[in-house]
Amino acid sequence: MSAPMLLASLLVPMAVAAVVFLIQRLRLPAFLALMATVVVYGIAADMTFQSVGKAFGQGFGTALEQTGLLVIAGALVATLVLRAPLGTGTSALAGALTGLGASASAGLALLQPAGQEAPRRACGMALTLLSFAALVAPSPLAVASASVMKVGNSATLMVALPAAVLASLLGWWHVARQLPASDVVGRLDWSWLAVGLPIVLLIVQSVAQMPSEPLGKGGAREFYIGISAPLMLTAIAITLGVLFARGWQPSALAGRNWAPLLMAVAASGGLSRVFDETGMAELLAEHALHPRFGLLTPFLAAAIVKTMQGNSLTAVLTASGMVEPMLPALGLDSSLGRSLAAAAIGAGSMAICHINDPFFWIAASLGRLSPSRALSVVSLGSLVMAAGALFMIAAVKQFL
Repeated sequence: MSAPMLLASLLVPMAVAAVVFLIQRLRLPAFLALMATVVVYGIAADMTFQSVGKAFGQGFGTALEQTGLLVIAGALVATLVLRAPLGTGTSALAGALTGLGASASAGLALLQPAGQEAPRRACGMALTLLSFAALVAPSPLAVASASVMKVGNSATLMVALPAAVLASLLGWWHVARQLPASDVVGRLDWSWLAVGLPIVLLIVQSVAQMPSEPLGKGGAREFYIGISAPLMLTAIAITLGVLFARGWQPSALAGRNWAPLLMAVAASGGLSRVFDETGMAELLAEHALHPRFGLLTPFLAAAIVKTMQGNSLTAVLTASGMVEPMLPALGLDSSLGRSLAAAAIGAGSMAICHINDPFFWIAASLGRLSPSRALSVVSLGSLVMAAGALFMIAAVKQFL
């Protein structure tokens, strides 16, 4: 590995520490802390000012487009009509179903009302969502890994579903050790359709985007993808929120309580893109490509890219492309072996979720967590879940 790449890699944990320090010690808003860190990181990593600015702007805009609108939608619906959280069981189910949607961050943004005044439930729900998004089809992550591994989604599901369930249970266990229980009673009524319907459409988008095109081709496919675009989902959620509120509430719609989270989400997208621009994630992942590692190889490749770059889909696609030619050497060149490799890549793409991932900031907001607490609850939780999922996948390999 070249010296600049090694330096860029070593600077990542320093960037995490810098963001925590700037927010908790100097009381900077999260988005300003992230922006300052991007500038210093780019200079230290020997990037040009132009490349840093361009990469940050692209990542910032993409995060606003894909997740930012739904951050606003979730916050406004919570203000308008959904002022009580979901119960524990319902939160877990909501997280699992939402994880099947087209975007984990977008789905969690819509679920903001579910965690009000109930941090343990909110974080448990977020980690459940993360595990199902990483492992279970029709989630784009699971579909992408299965497609590159040249194995059917149904075959992978037999391995991935038990791993996702175990990971979710471990996630709730970890959260229970970190956060106190809330005595706020959960409530589920018809007004939850304001976020439920957009979440269903996110799942429809996942199905429509599958390579097999189960919902049709051409115009039909474009319709399903278009109706589930962030702008449309935001419009649907806010419209239903207004209707279920049974009254016009201009003061609620004019509120700006969502602004800090929106900016943090966008800035984290910019940070992720700057990290990606260095190319360090792929180079580090190449060091995990050794036949002796067996099932650890796909897991580590995905986990390294996810940790360093922050985008789970990029982690899945990068790791899958690296590992697929190695499957014979890894002893995984069979239908079951390819399913195991695809699931291991999904498990690796969970960890470690931290400041370069918009999902981290949304989960921290739901749990009312400071950045340092979010690192111990969300980031460490994602690692615990990933390890548990890998254990389950290894057990399947051992006994089948």
